[in-house]
Amino acid sequence: MPTSGSPLILIPGAQHGGWCWRKTLAPLRARGHDPYAVTLTGLGERAHLLTPDVDLDTHVTDVLQLIEAEELTDVTLVGHSYGGMVAAGVTARLRHPAVRRLIYLDSPVPVDGDSIVSVTPFGGHLSRMRTVIDGVEVLPPGDAAAMGVRGDDAAWVQRRLSPHPYATVATPLHLPDGWNDGVEQVYIRCVTGDGQDHGPWADMSRVDTSAGWRSFELRSGHDAMIDEPVKLVELLDEVCTTEGVVA
Repeated sequence: MPTSGSPLILIPGAQHGGWCWRKTLAPLRARGHDPYAVTLTGLGERAHLLTPDVDLDTHVTDVLQLIEAEELTDVTLVGHSYGGMVAAGVTARLRHPAVRRLIYLDSPVPVDGDSIVSVTPFGGHLSRMRTVIDGVEVLPPGDAAAMGVRGDDAAWVQRRLSPHPYATVATPLHLPDGWNDGVEQVYIRCVTGDGQDHGPWADMSRVDTSAGWRSFELRSGHDAMIDEPVKLVELLDEVCTTEGVVA
């Protein structure tokens, strides 16, 4: 079986930490990949680092620091949900050839100036949901069941979710001209068994197959790495061991 040999950086969505990738790490390594599950500042085991200064740029810097500290090159970024914004920001800072591939996993596909609040159909609702904990504006943990996890997984996810720093979803993302030139773009959309979107990213008009994008559908809940880890690992392996067209 061919192997990619290049690093696979797994960036979680809002309220999640690196813990959410737990079921995928060993299977990815068994297939010859080198996965790194990131926990962003203020979340998961780094919740104690939450301050009012934590914003989207902080989370982009988290991933950049990992790449520098581990001396990684030729990386594939996997951004789940909110993590797609972070992955795009990292790509814009590093560009090709440091970033080989950008995989959006059921996430928004941003353009310059977008934020989660502006790009999602429920951005106004997010603004109304925010609350203050220890002097920091946050979004309270959501309902794990709504993320498509079930049974014991739902209880596990619910107790692991963290309040999410609001500034990270309100900060506009700066993507200069040519920010993704030479970087392969891949989209994985999570759909339920009836073919309906489980996640919030219904508008996929920015996924441009004519420009060389590869696009896939995965039957799973929004938290595919928990709901359908075997299927997700198989799909990531397929994407990373076959070459797409880079525009």
